[in-house]
Amino acid sequence: MPLFYVLDKFCCRMIMSILFLWPKVRGAFPKNGTYIIMMNHSSFLDVFIFPLIPRGYYTGVIAAKNFKIPIFSTLIRRIHAIPIDRKNLKGAIDSIKRAERVLKRNIHIGIFPEGTRTLNGQLCPLKKGGFHMAINTQTSIIPVGVSGAFDVKPKNRWWFRPGPIIINIGEAISPNIYDSIGIDGLINKVGKTLEKLSGSAYETK
Repeated sequence: MPLFYVLDKFCCRMIMSILFLWPKVRGAFPKNGTYIIMMNHSSFLDVFIFPLIPRGYYTGVIAAKNFKIPIFSTLIRRIHAIPIDRKNLKGAIDSIKRAERVLKRNIHIGIFPEGTRTLNGQLCPLKKGGFHMAINTQTSIIPVGVSGAFDVKPKNRWWFRPGPIIINIGEAISPNIYDSIGIDGLINKVGKTLEKLSGSAYETK
């Protein structure tokens, strides 16, 4: 693995240890293949949690506003993160298409399918963009459920509460089932899996 990605994982762990946070990864990321990693979005800490998950090269689809944050924007540009503005439908579709091209280069893509951080600790309804990407590219999905991060730092609280963070890596969902269950079935399957892995209730529309 290139040195930057090793350092990225190390730095993310260091940042969390400084905040008295102790992330623990349960489950194993596959050694082979390229994946779309779908993780529940419960805290701004998720951007430091995500690098602990994949093996090899990775990037992510990240809200465009994050590219204006000093220092952090430098890091996400370094991994060639893809900005997305969900309020701009055409722009959002273009971002997903760009991510599809990245997958073809055998680079993992991380995405928060809820599109925004939860305000109550429950999983928000999942957006369709990442699922279209999975179907269009016939790429397996790795669901990842994070618990503890919301208690540490929810969106509507400025201070941190030190504690453990559990990162549960689920089994890959194969594209072999995509045609039979359709996009709505796939969204429901990932939502229910994230609910189980994160311990957070899944809100359907």
